[in-house]
This record gives sequence, structure tokens and C-alpha cells, in this order.
Amino acid sequence: MLQKETPWLDFEQFKASDGSQNPIPEEEVTATWNTSCNSYYADYFEWVFEDGTPWKWAADTGDDDDEWTFEENLVNDEEWSFIHHASEKIIRTATITKKVTGEKFKLRLAFSNKHKEPGQVMKMSGGERGCAHSHLRLWRVAAERATKTLVLEDDVQMCFDRSGGGKANGKVFTERLGQALKNAPADFDVIYLGWSGWRGGNYRLKQVEDPQEAESTRRKQYMRKAEYVWTTVAYVISPAGAKKLLAAAKPLNQPVDNFMAWEASQGRLNAWVALDEGDHDGTWAGGIVDQFDFQGDSDIKKSDGGHQKDDAAEFAVEQ
Repeated sequence: MLQKETPWLDFEQFKASDGSQNPIPEEEVTATWNTSCNSYYADYFEWVFEDGTPWKWAADTGDDDDEWTFEENLVNDEEWSFIHHASEKIIRTATITKKVTGEKFKLRLAFSNKHKEPGQVMKMSGGERGCAHSHLRLWRVAAERATKTLVLEDDVQMCFDRSGGGKANGKVFTERLGQALKNAPADFDVIYLGWSGWRGGNYRLKQVEDPQEAESTRRKQYMRKAEYVWTTVAYVISPAGAKKLLAAAKPLNQPVDNFMAWEASQGRLNAWVALDEGDHDGTWAGGIVDQFDFQGDSDIKKSDGGHQKDDAAEFAVEQ
């Protein structure tokens, strides 16, 4: 794909860490992680019964339930959305009906506080540890370079349906990457080229943009400041950014995208996202690359379940 789409790119393959062949030291990447940091941004909302007993995660309510019928009591005729309504103080309620008996039960939407305070300890999956260690090793390389490093994971895609319509390809990637780098602040640490989650213009916690961080009109066409975004499928990292992450990773104590995102959200990593032409403030996942079969990819199990529907109970540590 790179040879066809970006013949100008001088690239080399960086072999990923394989824990089955070479054990990953826990002083470099921990075996467990705590959900407390990620919980401020992740989808830990659940529907609970009146006594507080959980029924289902909010993300899992759909039309494919064989046992229950779910109906939300809409507020302003809007179904609850983690993306758009997570900061609201409105109490959301719903009713479920057991299909066999017709019994009805009232529900309310609640945040799973145990994931925030004290946080749920999870075992990192083997894939998460291998992925984190691979990026850690790569940061060591990037930190010693005189110029910036373009990082592409092996499932990156340059040909995909663009958010604004049309097809992306290597030509589009090259043009958008060039403009992002041209308009980037001189002190940027990382620019995510593919991303999902909260970013400038759609802050999760930081509701009002700092005037000192406001980008120029031209810059806003190509990139935005990031507060907290997921995925490490593709990014550009500066030597200074790599050194900051290495200094913080003693050890690397979360899945790598959570780790980088938390450093950015705390103001310790100057992180940005590259925008495709159709990306806007309400775009949840965007950028100038895509990821091959992200939802169905089973190579790296997500220890907190995620939208891949991996079994979080498999990784939860009793406390």
C-alpha cells in the first residue's frame, strides 16, 4: 500500500514486541492498569435499576435483545448519547419490559463510579502489552533523531470513504499531512493522523477553549488541539514529544493510547489531531487515515471490553 500510495515515503518496518518470544519487563510495561484516568473520558455509563443494581452498559442497549424491550424516556426528544450528552446533569430514565412475562422495570442512567474512584484494576491483555512496548521502543528511536518521526501501525489504511464524501488515497494523505505539518505550532509533541474521542472544539472536561490556545482560521482547516483521543494507528511525533513520553513511562502503566491521551489531557503533551476535509467539531472518529476492520480486529484484546465487545470480566482483578 505504501509503495503504491506514497512512493515518496522512505519507510522501514519496525518489528513489534512479541511477548511470547521475548518476555516484556514489568518495569517497562506493567501487567495491570487502573481505569481511573481513562474513566473521565470513556463510556462507563450504565443503566441501573431503582435500587442501583446494574442492568446494561449504555452502549449495549439496542434492538437485538432477545429477553428485554428497552425504551428511553426521551429528554427534548433526544436519545442519550455518550458523545453529545455525557456532560449533562439531566437525569435520564428508561423502562424495560421482559418479553416473556410483560413485567416492566424502571431504570436510570448512572456513571460507574467504581471505575473512577478508586478505579477498577485490570490485567492488560498480551496484545495491549505488546502494543505498548512496541511504541515505547519506537519512542526511544524517535527521541534520538534530529527530525520528526511518522509512525504507522501495520493495519493503517490510506484508501477509505472520507467523512466528507469521496475516497481517500495516498495523494489526499500527502496533501493533508503536508498542510498539517505546515500549520502546526513549532512546539507540537504529537499529531494524531487517525483518532477517535474528545478533541479541541468538542472538549469532554475543558468546556471552554483557552483563548491563548485558539488556532488560526487556516490552521483549523487541517488540525485541532487534542484533549483526549484514542488509537495509535498513525501519528507524527517530535523528538521532544518522544522524550516527554519516555520520562512519563516509568513504567508505561496503561494501554498505550490511554497513556498518551492522559498525558495530553493533563497538559504535559502538546497533542493535536489532523483533520480530513469533512471532519468537524461533532466528528467522533476522523483523521487522514483509517484502520483496517477496527471493530472486528481480534489481534489485540481490549481489557476493558471497548466497542470490540471483548470480555472485560476476563481481565478484571478482584479488589
